[in-house]
Amino acid sequence: MPSLRKTLNLPYAANDLFDLVSDVRSYPDFIKWIRAIRVSDEQTEPERWRARADAAIMFKGISERFVTNVDARRDQMSVDVDLVRGPFRRLKNAWRFAPSESGGSRVEFFIDYEFSNPLLRLVIAANADRASEIVADLFVEEAKRRYGSGAGAGSEDG
Repeated sequence: MPSLRKTLNLPYAANDLFDLVSDVRSYPDFIKWIRAIRVSDEQTEPERWRARADAAIMFKGISERFVTNVDARRDQMSVDVDLVRGPFRRLKNAWRFAPSESGGSRVEFFIDYEFSNPLLRLVIAANADRASEIVADLFVEEAKRRYGSGAGAGSEDG
């Protein structure tokens, strides 16, 4: 039952980080095991974007697809991802963004998942904690690529 909660203090604007995380179409560009994402059922409001994301993944030679609902709320500076169907018994991912006193942002990242596929469970089991942490790290690396490398970035695990 892998889960990870991480708090990051990053030198980027909260709005920029919110935009990065809610840009699910770009995930295959920087998360190597996501081969493709198809977005459907989009609903756009002034402060909210909701959609269904169908992701094709490849990990250690195993291909799978999963579908999630994504709810990005700029007014709450939050992105929530919930499982619709796929190789997971459960999948919940949440991001919260807030400006920090240092001029950057405080980001809270949470992921909780369990694969229903026994083969995937075995492949991931040995590296479950690291795999979850890699996801957060990949977003930080993409923020550096998009917004430059600011000073004062750090993290607190929680």
